[in-house]
Amino acid sequence: MDTNLAPGRTAPGSPDAAPLRLLFVSDVCFVREALAALLERDPSIAAIRCADPAETVALGLTAQADAVLVDTALPEGPAIVRQLRDIAPSIPVIACALRESAEEVIAWAEAGATGYLPNTVRLTQIVRVVRDLLAGQQLCSGRVAAGLLRRIAVAASLGNGGEAPSPARGLTRRERQIAELIAARFSDKEIARRLNISLATAKSHVHNLLGKLNVEHRGDVAAALHGRPAALPEETRTRPEPLSQPSV
Repeated sequence: MDTNLAPGRTAPGSPDAAPLRLLFVSDVCFVREALAALLERDPSIAAIRCADPAETVALGLTAQADAVLVDTALPEGPAIVRQLRDIAPSIPVIACALRESAEEVIAWAEAGATGYLPNTVRLTQIVRVVRDLLAGQQLCSGRVAAGLLRRIAVAASLGNGGEAPSPARGLTRRERQIAELIAARFSDKEIARRLNISLATAKSHVHNLLGKLNVEHRGDVAAALHGRPAALPEETRTRPEPLSQPSV
């Protein structure tokens, strides 16, 4: 469901505080409506439109926005960001409610996100943080900054045009499918349903895949898949429990 606000509002202050037109992309209707209900009360927002990913891409809604906020809970969020960047390369794309770890930030940045709203941001801070991002200001934790520096250092060490050897090159089509689903935070049960295989088969595939990628944790699959270094141990310990654990 789309929520539209009548444009034409004016915001007090300098030209830097010009009213914004925002597009929020999420596949959860009540999340879209809740954010729109909040932002429509802010006089610095000229218009807020909310849509699901398919509608956003099909209708080219990015042309109507100053910035696009993408819900990071989307199963294929980074892929959607890439599509949006292909459609409108100059439009800022902001990852919304991102879990602030070096691995997550790097993954979304490589997909084309120009900034992110951490999942710790308060509702009342959203507009201010978005404005800061559009002004080129991105606050991040020391851990994330360290991870970004490591990523840059690795890229630099490869030399111009160099490419890091990646164990992902040897994956079969099925293994790559499963790796992408793990990177998108699908549990073993969800992978089984998605690929129409038994749970036991899914678990076997996941176990073999971790060994083939030479990683110990599911959270490191995304990094291995794209040839990035795995997270440091302290980052790994702060991650949620593996998705394959049965829910209570």
